[in-house]
Amino acid sequence: MNSSEKTPYALEEPPQRRIYSVSELTGEIRGLLEDHFPFLWVEGEISNFRVPASGHYYFVLKDEDSQIRGVMFRSQQRWMRFQPEDGLKVLCQARVSVYEPRGEYQLLVDFMEPRGVGALQLAYEQLKKRLEAEGLFDPEHKRAIPFLTQRLGVVTSATGAAIRDIIRVVRERYSNLEIYLYPAKVQGEGAAAEIARGIDTFNEEFPVDVLIVGRGGGSWEDLWAFNEEAVVRAIFRSHIPVISAVGHEIDVTLADLVADVRAPTPSAAAEMVAQHKEALESLVANLNQRLEGRIGQIFNLAGERLDSRKKRLRHPAARLADLRLRLDEQAQRLEFAARQRLRSENQMFLRLRDNLLHLSPSRRISEAQGLLGQSWHRLELFLGQIFQKKRQNLERGLIQLDGLSPLGILARGYSITTTWPKGKVISSARQVREDDTVKVRLHEGSLRCNVVHVEE
Repeated sequence: MNSSEKTPYALEEPPQRRIYSVSELTGEIRGLLEDHFPFLWVEGEISNFRVPASGHYYFVLKDEDSQIRGVMFRSQQRWMRFQPEDGLKVLCQARVSVYEPRGEYQLLVDFMEPRGVGALQLAYEQLKKRLEAEGLFDPEHKRAIPFLTQRLGVVTSATGAAIRDIIRVVRERYSNLEIYLYPAKVQGEGAAAEIARGIDTFNEEFPVDVLIVGRGGGSWEDLWAFNEEAVVRAIFRSHIPVISAVGHEIDVTLADLVADVRAPTPSAAAEMVAQHKEALESLVANLNQRLEGRIGQIFNLAGERLDSRKKRLRHPAARLADLRLRLDEQAQRLEFAARQRLRSENQMFLRLRDNLLHLSPSRRISEAQGLLGQSWHRLELFLGQIFQKKRQNLERGLIQLDGLSPLGILARGYSITTTWPKGKVISSARQVREDDTVKVRLHEGSLRCNVVHVEE
C-alpha cells in the first residue's frame, strides 16, 4: 500500500437509547421516591379537606410556597382523637408514594397530630364547643346535693384508689351511709361505655341519693374517658345528682363541667357527701397510675416503631393502598355517570310521554269529532242556503211557466183545436174539411165538434 494513501478507521456506534413507556417511567419514579423517603415527618397546613363515602381522609398539605396531596386511610384513623379541618396546622408521619394513574406524588399519612396544641386538647376543645352550644353546661341544669345522704352510688374502678378513698372517708365520717359500687374501667378502650352504663343503671334499676363518678389522678390520656361524649351525656340525663371527682384539682374534664358538683378528688367528693371538708389523696394510687401511663407510652412508642419498620417493606398493603384510591375514584365516576344517565333517561321519558300524548288515538278521535261537528254544521248551513236558492229559483220558474202555460192562455178564454182522434193541433183552416171531427180543448173540459163550414 502506498504510504501516501490514508488508512480508513472504524466509526463508533452511538449508544443504545432506553425508551420508557409512561407506566415504566412512573413506576421507576415511584420506586425511587418510596426507597428514598420510606418514613418521614412533614409539617404543613390542611386545605381542601374532604371525606368521601369510603371514610378515607383526602386533603392538601401546604405552606407558604408549596403544596402536596395527602391521604389518610380509614384504618389509620382509629388512634385520632381530633377531627382534621381546613386551616389546621399539623405534623404528619407519612410515606412518599406515587399515584400512577395520574402520575402525581402524594403522602400516605399514618399518624397526624396538631401543631401548637395536642391532639387530645384539640379534641377536647372541639367537643366542649359543640356540647356547650347545646346547653349541656348551663347552670340552670345544676341540682343541689341532698343535705343528708342515705344511699351513695359510686361509678369507678373496683380496684382503684378512688373507691378505697371514698370508703375510708365515708366510714370515718359517716358510718351509717350505704355505699353501692358499679365497677367500671376508668381508662383505656371501652372505659367510657362502661362508665355511661353505670350511670344509667343507677338511674333505671337502683336509684340512690347521690352519684360519685370519677377516678384518681393521672395524665391527660389517663383521664380521657371522662371527656368522652357518652359519659357527658349520661351525666346530663341523670335524674340523680352527680358529683364529678376526676383527677386532681388542676384537671378539668367535660364530666366536671356537666356534673351538678365538681370535686377536686374522690376523697373530697366523699367529704361533700359525708359533710366533711378534709381532702385526702392516695399517693400510692397516683404513682401506680403514672407507672401504668408510662408503661402504656412505652408500649405505644414500640408499636409505632414496629409499624414504621413494617411499612418500609413493599408488600400487598402498598398495592391495597393504590386499589383503595382507584376504587374511590371509580366510585365517584360511577356515581356521576349514573346521575347523568338518570337525568338523560328522565328527559327522554318526558319527551316520549309528550309525543305519545300528542299521538294518542283518543286525542285524535276527539279532534276529529270536533272537526266533524264543525264540518257537519257548515254542511247544514251550505245545504240550507242551496235549498233556499233552489226554492226561490223554482218559485220564479213556476211564475214564468205559469205565464207561458197554455192553460193560462185558456183561462183567458182561448182554446186549442186538434184533429180527432190523432190529436194534431190545428192552426190553419186549410187543415180541415167540412164534416171532419175536431176536438176543442177549453180551460175547463173539451168539446168534440163536426166541421160544418170552413172559412179561410
